Amino acid sequence: MSEHSIVLLGGPDSGKTNYMSRLWLAVNSKKAELVASQNPTNIKYVEGGAEHILGGAFAPRSDTNSLPDDLTLDIRVRLASSPDGKEILISVPDVSGELWKEAIERGDVRREWMEALQQASGALLFVRVLSTANVAPLDWVNAAEYLRWSGDAAPKDEQGQDILVPTQVALCEMLRFLDETLLRVNGRRPKVAVLIAAWDLIDEHRRAKGPNVYLKEEYPLFAGRLADCTSLDVRIFGGSIVGGDFEDPEFTAKFQEGDINEMGYVAVDGSEGRAFVISDVTLPVVWVVGPLFDDE
Repeated sequence: MSEHSIVLLGGPDSGKTNYMSRLWLAVNSKKAELVASQNPTNIKYVEGGAEHILGGAFAPRSDTNSLPDDLTLDIRVRLASSPDGKEILISVPDVSGELWKEAIERGDVRREWMEALQQASGALLFVRVLSTANVAPLDWVNAAEYLRWSGDAAPKDEQGQDILVPTQVALCEMLRFLDETLLRVNGRRPKVAVLIAAWDLIDEHRRAKGPNVYLKEEYPLFAGRLADCTSLDVRIFGGSIVGGDFEDPEFTAKFQEGDINEMGYVAVDGSEGRAFVISDVTLPVVWVVGPLFDDE
């Protein structure tokens, strides 16, 4: 059995922890394309998040003081379409968004997390819809202050407040880091799935245009960087782990009466410029690790 590592990256409140918990529920259900061959030895982390989701609430953010082993799902998986086929062990560390925020502002990553990330051969990079943690692009005044920044502490605006790194700049930095650190397995370009989380919060008209158009409209700098990236194999997905918002009482009631295996989906771009929806939240991971099932 082969062993591989993929990594989840994203800023604060980008949806990584909730996705990992929902991923575990999906692979353990044996009803998704990615199937758990057996229970992992340490599932306390994802089980806690799964309990929140099954109870009709999203999981809290990761603890920034946790070590990689505390926030990693190690699980043996196979493809449902190949029941007698190859199994691989995937290790999925969830790097706290706050840690990534600090790393980008300070220019370094904690050693123990760096070691975990350098073992990865693929990644999921998260973009969160309508998050209060998203930072808008700089205006002309703040841009000038930011460019004068020496890097010793966070740059300040005219009122002395910290100038935060815009979300799409942070995403470009995370992509650069992945490009520099991901392993090249058998000479292949590493796969990076960009997952736009909370896709259900986007209005129906914009959802129909697909995740690529959404990214170009909301994060043009990041979308342009993806278009120019030739050293990584990138695909953009929209995702909703339960298919709705737990802040909506009507949806929550419907969710608690239904079957979670029938809720949640992934949106992908179709061939005719319109998105289509697949009721399987494991698909971004399947796309990232798929070629590994063919390796000898």
